[in-house]
Amino acid sequence: MPLRADRAASRVLRARCWGTRGSLPSPGSHTARFGGNTSCLHVETPQGRSLIFDAGSGIRRLGDRLAVPGRSVDVDIFLTHFHWDHIQGLPFFGPLYDPEARLRLHGARQGDVDMPTLVAGQMGPVYFPIPYEAVAAQLSFHHLDEGAPRVDGVVVDAMRVRHAAHTYGYRISAGEARVAFIPDNELRGGRYPVADDWYDELVRFLDGVDVLFHDAMYTSQEYEAHIGWGHSSFEDAVALAERAGVRRLYLFHHAPERSDDELDRVVDRLRDDVARRGGTLEVHAAAEGQELTVSAGLLAPGHEEAGP
Repeated sequence: MPLRADRAASRVLRARCWGTRGSLPSPGSHTARFGGNTSCLHVETPQGRSLIFDAGSGIRRLGDRLAVPGRSVDVDIFLTHFHWDHIQGLPFFGPLYDPEARLRLHGARQGDVDMPTLVAGQMGPVYFPIPYEAVAAQLSFHHLDEGAPRVDGVVVDAMRVRHAAHTYGYRISAGEARVAFIPDNELRGGRYPVADDWYDELVRFLDGVDVLFHDAMYTSQEYEAHIGWGHSSFEDAVALAERAGVRRLYLFHHAPERSDDELDRVVDRLRDDVARRGGTLEVHAAAEGQELTVSAGLLAPGHEEAGP
């Protein structure tokens, strides 16, 4: 299910987190630094095209940023799945109501239910006051099993992961620059319809990735009480990243109750663990407003910022 384009193009990816929280928005002073909005990542291609991954509450402000006077919005939106925290911002995405906007939604059918039905259902009168008929954008839907259109300078591959419903993770590549986004994924417990060698396949999927955003909702102690809930521990995310040779891991899908101070302590502990093993993996907690530039297989220096 790749998106393929000119290999000779400049190989730079720019990524910014617009929502890093899991399950539901969690605003407040205790989450201000790492953010309270739910899942949304914006990746800009070498040619300046916008790829959006997930449409949690963070996509609302991203829509405001993209709506530049005199320039029409032209974006591809990739949904990992249709759980509420990954789509709840879509009806509030301003370009959805702009007749000049061109929006291509990519995702998986949920059983026999296709994407247009799922999106329209979310905006039904029981759940949302604005009717689906008010959507004015030039909107098209692309199911993952149907292949995907070409997007300048990048390849986007999808892999099914271990989470309830039909849930996918994505790998975005521009030449040797690679970013992976897997916000919901239970790495060891629970029962899911995947192959016995699924973990090895995931390691291969992530081989050579520079930046990985991965589900890390629980401590190892918390996870024991949440086996089968569809999420991973911090330690399991680190183990995956190390095995796959990932350069930099960003812990994602922060638990709603997890404070900034607690996340700081978790990151410090994980970094110490990696250092004791002699590892080279860099560990961070994904922060709302954080910007990264990945170029030629390396994280370009001087391009990481955190802010609102």
